[in-house]
Amino acid sequence: MDGLLAGQVAIVTGAARGIGRATSERLAADGAHVAFFDKDGDAAEAVAGSLGERATVFQVDVTDPAGVRLSVEAVLAAHGRIDVLVNNAGIYPHTPFAELAFDEWRRVFATNLDGMFLVTNAVWPTMVERGYGRIVNIGSATFLIGYPELAAYIASKGGVVGFTRGLAYEAGVHGITVNCITPGFIATEGTQVEDPTGELFDEIVAGQAIRRRGQPEDIVECIAYLVSPNSGYITGQTINIDGGHRLH
Repeated sequence: MDGLLAGQVAIVTGAARGIGRATSERLAADGAHVAFFDKDGDAAEAVAGSLGERATVFQVDVTDPAGVRLSVEAVLAAHGRIDVLVNNAGIYPHTPFAELAFDEWRRVFATNLDGMFLVTNAVWPTMVERGYGRIVNIGSATFLIGYPELAAYIASKGGVVGFTRGLAYEAGVHGITVNCITPGFIATEGTQVEDPTGELFDEIVAGQAIRRRGQPEDIVECIAYLVSPNSGYITGQTINIDGGHRLH
């Protein structure tokens, strides 16, 4: 395919739904071959099937070190390169702090932060060897404003921002950029479960500069630019995309 990512190979974690799905479809449209990393293999296959030879599904839990490494090795064996990594996989259980058990705290961190480390660590050597790479980590606008019943989630997303900034300094000398996007409350399958009546959406939209619900495509536009060859002078940045809910 023609496009900015023609001939490139991308890994997207949490690729079966929401922002991950929209990202995978956009990167494929821009010419990349997209490796779907997702625990839900059936859901990933349903999306990837529409992309034909431009997509491959790997049923993998990002918290499983061996599974992650084997999947990355399989991508390299099939394509010989990995140019783009979008770390999107995440969970966000709502739990009052008084009820938050340590096991749940650790589960959130294992997916949202440890999983990001494991996948990035696995693709790092090949990006360094080739002297090129684009890494985008998905954080959350809640880190910038706080929110009740999300202490574990927000803390883990704060770690994503720190990880992005720290890694960017080591990555730059190898031709690799590392950036973070913090989406606001975006209309995905997950947020619709959390807000079935739309009351929370209405409350948030009323406080935004842009008075509409955010869509996955709003986030994907920025991701598509940050993973393109044209973004080589942007790294270590956290870009907030929330319709102007908070201006930082």
